[in-house]
Parts: sequence; structure tokens; C-alpha cells
Amino acid sequence: MKSLTFRAFAVFLSLQILVGLTGCKKPAATPDPAPAVTSQAPTVSQPSASEPPESSVSQDQSPHPPESTVNPGASPQEPGGVEDIDGEAAEPPEHSPGPIEVDRIIVGLDSASVLKGTILDPNVTVLPMTAVNRSYTLTTDNDSILRQVYGFWTAVGGGTARLIATAANGVTGSITVTVNVPLEGVALSAGEITLNRGDSVTLTPIFAPEDTTETYVTFTSGDEDVATVSGDGTIRATGPGVAEIRCVAGDFEASCSITVLVPVTGISMSTDKRVYRAGERGSFTVNISPQDATDQSFSTEVSGSAISLTGTNSFSCDAAGEATITVTAANGMTASQSITVIDLVAYANEVFRLTNNERINAGLEPCSMMSSLTQAAVVRAGEIITSFSHDRPDGRDCFTALDESNVSYMAAGENIAMGQRSPAEVVRAWMDSPGHRENIMNSDFTYLGAGVAMDSNGRLYWSQFFAG
Repeated sequence: MKSLTFRAFAVFLSLQILVGLTGCKKPAATPDPAPAVTSQAPTVSQPSASEPPESSVSQDQSPHPPESTVNPGASPQEPGGVEDIDGEAAEPPEHSPGPIEVDRIIVGLDSASVLKGTILDPNVTVLPMTAVNRSYTLTTDNDSILRQVYGFWTAVGGGTARLIATAANGVTGSITVTVNVPLEGVALSAGEITLNRGDSVTLTPIFAPEDTTETYVTFTSGDEDVATVSGDGTIRATGPGVAEIRCVAGDFEASCSITVLVPVTGISMSTDKRVYRAGERGSFTVNISPQDATDQSFSTEVSGSAISLTGTNSFSCDAAGEATITVTAANGMTASQSITVIDLVAYANEVFRLTNNERINAGLEPCSMMSSLTQAAVVRAGEIITSFSHDRPDGRDCFTALDESNVSYMAAGENIAMGQRSPAEVVRAWMDSPGHRENIMNSDFTYLGAGVAMDSNGRLYWSQFFAG
């Protein structure tokens, strides 16, 4: 690019006095009057729109060598001097003044605030008017805002820039120009956003045109219980739901839909008990936290053949054994619990077998099984859950259960226990207790019935009835 150079011409007065001339001394002659000093005001020549500019534009404030200068001087006088009548040269003046320099530049415009596209008509005044060289160049400190276009200074972008005039001796003057670019529309960096509660994100306004100077915006939230927004467009998710964030800029507006989710942070489960009877039905409860989590769904899986699912939160106990129930939340978090299924009839039969083994090992005859005696033992196993005593819950003697089951006997005995986890464990406990061992080893007893019951916590209660 080139910058415009202003050219002006003036006429200098140059006086030369020749001294040391010889000749006859004559009376001094009146000297001719000195030529008149003339000056010419600086003129600014703008190239036509079809011609390229003559001088360069630079963001640097240091002056560029002008292509032309404004020189208010005088036409030079022919060499020579003024002689007196005696032929002697006139005396030169005592003080010869130096050239006058530029000490001030004033740059003016009709208006320092213009719209983009405006062609500027700067008025530059170089002072003093008698300065020898009044030429200058025009530059700008931001050519993305002010620039020469086809030789004319033009506002090409929004913002603030300086137009700087620089004299040949480095003296500068400037004017600050504000270029306004009207807003034509606004959009946002996103139209839809999904956040988890507690998260934040910042929306960025997108202006049209990009260099508009009208960039003031306001943000508002349609539901602050869902999302709040600050003045710089930062959104914070506060609760589950959907909220609209509006951005207003002048006569224009844009919006963004914010969906806030509450993520699952934990999952737990519990069954109504840990130990079940075969044939029994069980249930479990699943807790997902927080309670207002957006997605409360979960899936369930069972390992082992002891149980099978019968519903979302229920199962059936199909056979004795171990099983594990695992629940998985929608986000992949899991919880599990292991349970035991017991066949109480099988446990009672095992007690019967182990007790007879102890008798056989002691050289006694094994007891025979009596169904009515077994029925009475099952009743007593259930009763000692309520009252762990040889008296029944209603206060009657335990042997009244034999009468109710129509058991005929000459002699009878009862062993009870609670808390043991297996038939082997309970038989061992009885054998280690003298009173209980005495019933097991009583040769007068020829019949045996065994019963097992379980409370809601999975604790086992054991009963033996002997009769003879």
C-alpha cells in the first residue's frame, strides 16, 4: 500500500552579499530594495479513485520518507551582492536566523465517531505556518479499522484507531476515531445442552457481523430451579428438568434449551432375610441414590439354581443351596447379596441320622422314626422361636404336644437348641451337653422325632422328641 503525500511549494528569499570587492571609493549608493517574500499555503492532493495511492500506510508511528513535501520557500536571488557607490560590499547582518521548524500538527475530522464504510476527510494543520518544511504523512495504528482504500482513508472495521500525521522532522499529531458497526443478529454457541446437576457450562454469543461494536447482551433463565445463568453466560445446573436460557442483544435474541439430569451415585439392595426354607417365597428391596435420580431403573440377575425370579423384586426358593442376587443400575453401578436356601425336612432327617449314629457308636440300638412323634417335634421347633423353654408359649408342659399329636409313650424326653447352622453342629452341641447326651443315649427310648424351624432372621431352632 501507499500513503498520500501532500505537496506544497513556497518561495524562499535568499540574500547573498559579496564582500572584498575593490575599486574606487564612491559615495554609498542606495541599495535596491530586497525581493518581496512570498509564501504559498500547503495544498493536499488526493489521487483519483482510479489511481493507486502515492505513499505507504504503516502502523509504525515513525515517519516514512515522504514522496513529496510541503516547502514554503522563496525564489532564489542570482548570486552576487549589493555594492555601495565606492565599490565596497555592504556589511552582512550581525545575526543570520536558522530555518523555522514544524512544532505542532493538528488533525481534525468532521466527526470522530463514524459508521463502518465511512470515507474520512481529515483536515491537517501544520504549525507554524512559516515552517520551512510543512510536509507530512498520514498513517494509522490499526489498519484493520482505518485503511486507505483507492487512496481515501476509510473506516473498514469496528473499534477505535488513531489517524496519525507525522511531519518530516518527526513531530506528530493524531485524532482518535471510533468506528461503529451496527448489530444485525445474534446466535448462541449451542442450541441444546444436557448437564448433570451441579455441572456448569458457558454459552458464547455469536454476533452478526462479527466486528459489530454493539456487543452488550443480557442472559435470563426460564426456570432457576433447573438452571441459573450469570451475566457472562455461565450456566449452572441446579435441579432436574428443562429450562430455556435467553440471550438478548439490542433488538435481537437467541435461546438455548438446558436439560438437567440427576445421575445415580449409588445402589444398594437387601432381602427380607438371608436364609430361606425350600418352597418359600422371598423379596428384596433396591435403593438407588440420590432418591431424585433421573433414571431409577435397574436390572436383576441370579446366580445359582436355588432360587428363581418371580417378579421385579421377588423370587421363589426352589431347592437347598446358595444363590446370589445382583442388581445393576442404568449407569452400571451394582449391588449384590448372597442367600441360603434350606430344606428343613432334609435337615430334620439329617439330625435323625446323626443322632442314631451316636447311639450305634455307643453300642445302642438306633431309634425308629415315628411320624406322629416327628409332627410333635416340628410343632415344638416352631414354638421355641417364641419362647425358648421346655414350657410351651401358653405355659403348658412340652409333653402336651405329644398328646396333641396322639403319641403313645411310657417314657419321653425332649432336646431343644437354637442358633446352630447345620445338623452336624447341633448334634455335636447336644452330645457335648450332659443332660442332652443322656436323652440321646437313653436305651429306654426306641422312637425319635426331629423338627427344625427358622425365624424371620434366618436363625434355626432345633427340637428332638424321644419316646419309649
